[in-house]
Amino acid sequence: METEDLITAALREAGYSQDAIGSALPRIMRILEAEDVRIELGRNLSRKEREYVRLQLELGLSVREIVRALQA
Repeated sequence: METEDLITAALREAGYSQDAIGSALPRIMRILEAEDVRIELGRNLSRKEREYVRLQLELGLSVREIVRALQA
């Protein structure tokens, strides 16, 4: 099962409406992807790096692309 499917099922089971899930799910996924970036880099990110990661995720870049840019 995919991450989004698991989160959707958990939120539905917790009683959230489909509208609430639909509006919250993109933000939840970006938070998890930002954490993936931190894990891949193996260190905590500075405030500036966290802002960079947030913006890149909103633009649609993948975790792999963001990690590569931060390592360069």
